[in-house]
Amino acid sequence: MSRSVCALAVLVLGAFAILSIGLAMADNASFKVQPKDEHVISLGLQETDRVSGSFSVVSDDEIGVVFYVTDPYENLMLRFENVTQKSFSFIVETTGTYQLHFDNSYSTVYSKTVALNYDITHYTMGMPQEQFLLIVVAVVALIGIIAYAVLMPK
Repeated sequence: MSRSVCALAVLVLGAFAILSIGLAMADNASFKVQPKDEHVISLGLQETDRVSGSFSVVSDDEIGVVFYVTDPYENLMLRFENVTQKSFSFIVETTGTYQLHFDNSYSTVYSKTVALNYDITHYTMGMPQEQFLLIVVAVVALIGIIAYAVLMPK
């Protein structure tokens, strides 16, 4: 394989690596929710994003938290009462700010420590954005290699 073809392959892979930065987002957090209080996490999401996650609650009492998710119009999407551990997922239907609520209003004395993990996957044309970009980069690379082979002096 010639140096030019190798250089082209490295260039295409480098472009894919740069484009891939920030496509999917994963995060985790640990926070305290005081008695009779609520902790809210805001997520800026786009239509067709998929959010999945889980959390666990640690406390000195047996009362869990109320966990619920609201869309940009403050419509209720998910709600779970008195949970100490839960997995959740939803698909974004409208671009905007979605909120994850951890409500400790049922507890009058004890704070709750919440450990949260979640992933956001962006979708393009019905597939995860990483796969879509991989296909685009592969097609462009193939076209470049074919063009180089056809136009290369013999």
